[in-house]
Amino acid sequence: MLEIKNTLRSKSTIRITGNTATTINLTHLSVNTTTEIVSAASIAMAFATGSGYWKIYRGDNATGNVILDLYQNANLPLVDYDIPITTNASSNIYVTNSGTDGTLILVMSKEATYSPALVGL
Repeated sequence: MLEIKNTLRSKSTIRITGNTATTINLTHLSVNTTTEIVSAASIAMAFATGSGYWKIYRGDNATGNVILDLYQNANLPLVDYDIPITTNASSNIYVTNSGTDGTLILVMSKEATYSPALVGL
């Protein structure tokens, strides 16, 4: 299951449950693709539970670059230490889980342009 909560001019929160491979396009991180055009996204926080490995790739499938590999239960508040994961930030996100179940939460900071430029202010 995939759930994404987007905030205009702010972060996106992604929640994935189960062991199904999931692709998240950058357009999925937009509140409204007419007013917010996301060009890049970085992982600011990662939280994982489960029985296996969560692998996060940049690209459309497992042939992309692995940018984060989490085993079982992990909590990485990267933004607290000013170390967002920005590798290939303009690429889509692909996630796999080798376990039987579990939950992955990713908080994404995003770069975007807005039309009109003052929307939401």
